[in-house]
Amino acid sequence: MYMNFWYAAAQSHELVAGTPMHVKMLGQEFVLFRDSAGQAHLLSNVCVHRGASLAHGKVKGDAIECPYHGWQFQGSDGVCTKIPSLGKDGKIPARAKVDSYPVAEKYGLIFAFLGDLPEAERPPLMDIPEWNDPKWRFTTLSYEWRADWQRAMENSLDPAHTEFVHPSMGYQGDRADYEVPELDVEEHAWGVGTMTKFVSPDLPHEKMRGLKGEGQMEAGSTTWGIGQSVTRLHFTPVMWAHQYTYTTPIDEHHIKRWFVQGRNFRIEEHMDAAVNERNLVIVDQDKVVVTRLAPFYTPATSTEEVMVKSDLVIVRFREKLKAFAANGWKIDLDTINATKDKKAYAIPSPARRTNKGWALDPVPTVSVNAVASQAAAE
Repeated sequence: MYMNFWYAAAQSHELVAGTPMHVKMLGQEFVLFRDSAGQAHLLSNVCVHRGASLAHGKVKGDAIECPYHGWQFQGSDGVCTKIPSLGKDGKIPARAKVDSYPVAEKYGLIFAFLGDLPEAERPPLMDIPEWNDPKWRFTTLSYEWRADWQRAMENSLDPAHTEFVHPSMGYQGDRADYEVPELDVEEHAWGVGTMTKFVSPDLPHEKMRGLKGEGQMEAGSTTWGIGQSVTRLHFTPVMWAHQYTYTTPIDEHHIKRWFVQGRNFRIEEHMDAAVNERNLVIVDQDKVVVTRLAPFYTPATSTEEVMVKSDLVIVRFREKLKAFAANGWKIDLDTINATKDKKAYAIPSPARRTNKGWALDPVPTVSVNAVASQAAAE
């Protein structure tokens, strides 16, 4: 898992004013709440006084109040502004603060930047350019898997799996002319992707049947950062579906995904249920495979797998991850797990770049030397 990227925390409608939400991301605990103006805030969940869960406290104006001793922490910067036991004139210690993270609400989701990079240096949040286009209609699904986040991301990128995992996209390899063509992999600063042309059958769903008929279509996926990807399904030259998936690792064994699909065909509201039903079928087909992969985690070296030309985009994705790790952004799970019952950590927030004196240590990260050593071993 990696810090210094944007992650989806919840759907906007789930966060009700006055009610804090307990969220787990990257193996760490957070509290999400709205202030008096309705602005969403995300703070590290551990109260720096005695370790209570802030998410189980109360929202008080623009602050979250700890349920243990009533300490109040501002949503905007995580600074403690009230310690009842000190009295109204008591001096609040400078170290009485928790990490507060940048938040953005877009596309019906609440995103948080989990890291300490200043704004100008942060990887971008994946955009949905069709969001406000009246010719497109969007639906959103969310689901959780017990799966390695990298395994799930690589499945989305994989151009060869659709023929066998998704019957509506292929013929299970029965066509004599089936082959994944040479891939034209496109790269940008924060991700990789490709588009592939292939022959597919008509859609089987009774309300979707006849949409495109049997024939050639084009599809492919592109990643943005760690947990963001868009899959473009071009059934015909004019009938398209674009699936924007925001994947958040809950911990090293679980992920939560928000699947935001836009379509420029059959955009009537009454078609939403049929579209979502079909999307859930596709999601479950992927789940059956991804949650049974062995080993559970993506192998550490390429020598543990036999890769072929259709895996080129996945190889490039792994190279991107190595570069992110070389930046010092890969969380050291071994150290965290070895001390989890004795020590609480926090994802470092941008304020740590300029403010000193924090009660919780930042999550340890894999050293740059260790990353270089692993790369050399391959």
